[in-house]
Formats: sequence, C-alpha cells, structure tokens
Amino acid sequence: MGNKKRTVSIILITLMLASVSAISAFADEAIIKYTADNDNMVIIDDSAELLSEEERKNLFENMKAITEYGHAAFVTINYNENSAKTYANNRYAELFGEQSGTLFLIDMDNRMIQFYSDGSFARTITDAKSNEIATNTYKYASDKDYFGCANEAFSQVLILLKGGKIITPMKHVTNALMAACIGLLLNFLIVALSRMRTVSIKKIDHQLVIQGVNLRERTEFIKNVNPKMISRTRTRHSDDSDSSSGGGGGGGGGGGGSSGGHSF
Repeated sequence: MGNKKRTVSIILITLMLASVSAISAFADEAIIKYTADNDNMVIIDDSAELLSEEERKNLFENMKAITEYGHAAFVTINYNENSAKTYANNRYAELFGEQSGTLFLIDMDNRMIQFYSDGSFARTITDAKSNEIATNTYKYASDKDYFGCANEAFSQVLILLKGGKIITPMKHVTNALMAACIGLLLNFLIVALSRMRTVSIKKIDHQLVIQGVNLRERTEFIKNVNPKMISRTRTRHSDDSDSSSGGGGGGGGGGGGSSGGHSF
C-alpha cells in the first residue's frame, strides 16, 4: 500500500514539473533572440502577445537581413507608465546601448507605434524617415494586423539601409492638395489685381493727363536727384545682402538617436 502511495506521489510531482516546464516554455516563446556572425542581434519581445508563434518566426527570419547593418528589435507592451517615445528610447539603450540599430515598438497602452534608432542607423532612419514609415504602416495596427505592421516597418527600414527610397502615398496626396490650393489662390489674386487695375485706369482724369498737370514739378525733381546717392544706396543694400546670406553653413550634428511614430 505504501509503495502505491509513493508511486502516485511521484507521478503527481512529475506531472506538476512537466506543467511548469510547459508554462515556462510557452512564456519564453514570446522572446526570441539571434546573434549573427558579426555580433549584431535580432530580438523579438512580444510581451503583449500580439503575434502568433508562426508570425513571430516569420518576422524573425525577415529581420535577420538587418543584422548586416546593425541590431534590430521588435517589442510589444500592454502597459506603459511613460510615452511610447520614452519607452522605446530607454528599452533600446537597455538592449543595445549606443550601438547602431533600430527598435520598433507597438505600445498597446498608448496606442502608438514608435521607432527609435541609434548610431549610424540614426543618420539613415532619421526622425522624418521614422515618421514616414510609421505613417505608411499604422493602418495595419489599426486593423489589428500587428504582424503586417511590424513586417512592413522592418521591410522599409531595410530599403533605406540599402540606399533605396520609400514611397509615402499620404505625403504625395498632401502635396497635391497644397499645390491645388496655391494654384487657386494665385488665380484669385491675379483676377483681383486685374480688376483693381481696370478700376484705377477708369478713374484717371484724361484731361489732366493731356494738360500735363504737375509734370514740370516731377521733371525738376528727377533732375535734382543725386546719382551718387543712388549708387551708394545700391552698394549698401548689396553689402547688407551679402552679410545676411553668409554664415548659413556649419552647425548640424548634435549626436543622439532618431525617433518617430504614429497613433493607431
């Protein structure tokens, strides 16, 4: 009887250990790490569990191409005490320090997608480019296609790293609308000025024009103008223009990483 109880106890303990191991293994599946031969890393930390296991593996394989240039990380979170920008910055520093790479965050608490890049990546994936990629991909997150969002984001990062250009449809639409508005405004101003000119011509007293009223006084004034004064005025204006146009160069740099994002 005692042997039976001992056997049952052993079985129960074995089952408990197996279940704990299974839970740990399942939890670890949300975090995937890879180190390339050049020591650059790919890290996926899907703490918010937005991707399926298959989606994580597919994204992971696609992100490996970025290790040719630097590090790459994809992070998801459900809770964030800070802004998405601050979290992405801090998490990148925690993972890679100041080394070259990029981190793409999906912040479910703030409903934001956010980039942070550092090192040489920051010169390629600038603030403007980060915002462009976020603008191109936030709709995937809005539609709850988080894999599509992350996969497209890193695909566009890779395009930039290879020296290519990304297309921003919304930017082109905005530019087209602005051009149309400017065209309408210019047409309005042309019509308005044309009407004002017509009215002013009608108001001229033709008789005074024929008689040459005040023409003599104007002629005498022109004769008394000192040519040297005009020359000095032009010279001074030219000097002022040269001095104001100078000194525009230099500056730039500043260090630090780049970031950009979009709500969804």
